[in-house]
Amino acid sequence: MACGPCMGAAGDEPDGGKLQPIAKRSCTDILCCFLFIVFWVGMLLIAAYSILFGNVFRIIYGYDSFGNICSMENEPIEGVELSGMDMTNKSRVFFMDIRDPVRSMEICVSQCPDKMLNTNGEVEDFATDTGSRLCRYDIDTSEYPTADQGLDGPCPEVVYESKNIINRCVPVQLEEFVREFIDNVIEALNSAELISKALADVYMARWAILAMCVIALVLAFLMVFLIHIVAQIVVWLIYIISVVGSIAGTVALWITWKMKKDMFEQLPELEQLDAASRNVQAFLIYSICATVFTVILCLVILVMRKRIAFTVELYHQAGKALSAMPLLLIQPVWTFLILAVFFIYVAAVFVFISATGHPTVMNDTGYVTYDPPSPVRHFWWYHAVGFIWTAEFILACHQFVIAASVADWYFTREKKKYSSPILKAIGRLTSYHLGSMVFGAFIILLVKIPRAILLYIQYKLKDSANEVAKCVLKCLSCCLYCLEKFLKYINENAYIIIAIEGGGFCNSARKALIILLSNSLRVAAINCVGDFVLFLGKLTVVALTAVSGLLIMGFQDDPRLIFYAIPVGIGSIFAYIFASCFLSVYEMAVDTLLLCFCEDTRINDGSAEKPYFMDKSLMEFVSKSSKKMNKKKKKSDKEDETDADPAAVRLHESPEKSSPTGDGPRDEVDAPLDPAKEAKEV
Repeated sequence: MACGPCMGAAGDEPDGGKLQPIAKRSCTDILCCFLFIVFWVGMLLIAAYSILFGNVFRIIYGYDSFGNICSMENEPIEGVELSGMDMTNKSRVFFMDIRDPVRSMEICVSQCPDKMLNTNGEVEDFATDTGSRLCRYDIDTSEYPTADQGLDGPCPEVVYESKNIINRCVPVQLEEFVREFIDNVIEALNSAELISKALADVYMARWAILAMCVIALVLAFLMVFLIHIVAQIVVWLIYIISVVGSIAGTVALWITWKMKKDMFEQLPELEQLDAASRNVQAFLIYSICATVFTVILCLVILVMRKRIAFTVELYHQAGKALSAMPLLLIQPVWTFLILAVFFIYVAAVFVFISATGHPTVMNDTGYVTYDPPSPVRHFWWYHAVGFIWTAEFILACHQFVIAASVADWYFTREKKKYSSPILKAIGRLTSYHLGSMVFGAFIILLVKIPRAILLYIQYKLKDSANEVAKCVLKCLSCCLYCLEKFLKYINENAYIIIAIEGGGFCNSARKALIILLSNSLRVAAINCVGDFVLFLGKLTVVALTAVSGLLIMGFQDDPRLIFYAIPVGIGSIFAYIFASCFLSVYEMAVDTLLLCFCEDTRINDGSAEKPYFMDKSLMEFVSKSSKKMNKKKKKSDKEDETDADPAAVRLHESPEKSSPTGDGPRDEVDAPLDPAKEAKEV
């Protein structure tokens, strides 16, 4: 069933990059799927160990320097005098000196101090009034005035007004102790009053923000079905603006150079400064560069015009496909929910891993700490790798489901009768191709790990004076980033080939690369023009949502609203997210249709025996393009024959004219289209 280093399907022999759809699929990349399952067994074992031996309450409630967990009854720790105490009524961790929380003694208290306490007498009064004792457990309140103060107690050096944050007593004016970290933030936010007003405006406009989200959802949904109409208008608008703008700019530069040159030459020789001469030369250089750029741009547009027209037609077909499968548009929602649940699971496991460990007495201070055993510390990295690998696997499955649904729609002749494409795609994924998705995700993982290591090294060397090392690290990070983007693009097209053909990942990736290289102009047109059209679609959704938000809040005319921009900005962010989700499905559909078209024109010729699978409008577009090319070729051949021997032309034409019954040679225009020519001509 599987063979080779990638453990692909049995039919994955080298074939020069040609797609070979198979009638019956088989499981692909089984070894990768097996290794992924083994890896996940390890992750589950780590999660089970962490849950069984980790005390998450120690993370939630905190513990004191004697190993007592706050808010709980505790077992005594051998060799620690004040351990094993009942802390049921003491749910807050208090630091003897919050300015040095790492080395400070910690105790459990029932209430955080709600005011500044400068002396031990004030600490005693606070304990008497509230019952919250801020000195070490073995110190009686009557001994507070004469007890020592300091980092190690028994009483605190100074007590600040504090609030309960995650069951820890944190000073209200925290910026006094970490000012170097938050000065910039405070300056940017200006004041706490500004933040509170902004948050109040968000709360007051919560229904308007919700309405904006609903409007954005509807607009994004409609944009998917309108984008194929907008695409054609935008493409020709880009044509006109690009050509006219470049020509106008070039002409303006040449006119400016001529004016500057004439003005410079009219000056007396003594007044002709070097600066003015260099200015004239600069405009001459600018004019020449602009001319070269304009010529290249016009040539590129001339060469790419048919490919761009084909791109517009593909967008039209993608709109039809999604109209036939509207539920495909909510596929990103399911993917997001799955990723969110998985992220919550991973975060919970990380917390439990942090909660593992046995009490250990520190030699220098005598305090108790809970350090995880040495092997457990590596669980973090194992689980982090599993998190990245699984997240990429989920995204790969998302892309495959879209590609398989669109490919099935394309290769179905009775498209109106086709039903349940998404369920069929999911069934095909889970039955045959999970291993290929795992393999593709693993390749991305191999790039992400070195990138993460380099980013960590950059963080450690941010204060280093070695600028050469910093530059090298940035260059390496940039190269890995570009490599990751390239591999993701190849993976995406490999998943499309797998959806069409049913082969293994390696062979599908190789075929995808060959097809992309052989259709480079087409791919460039789709990626450049198509991506720009999609960006304009996102921008349109955001702009209309923002305008709707302003109209909604303006209609409400709530005098309590001060900063309209903040609720509108939040609604616009959600609008961009919704538009990106929906249009990402559209983008994947266009990429899938391109490869389906290449496969369709390879295996079929449009005859009665081998009719195309493509939609009628796309077939008409292909036929018109091919006929135009054939007419041009025929005209060119006739001109060559006339130049060589006019008599030969007459002999060549006479059989056609003498065959009224149609038995003579058919006109080349009406001949069946050659798929090889067709793929090049369109």
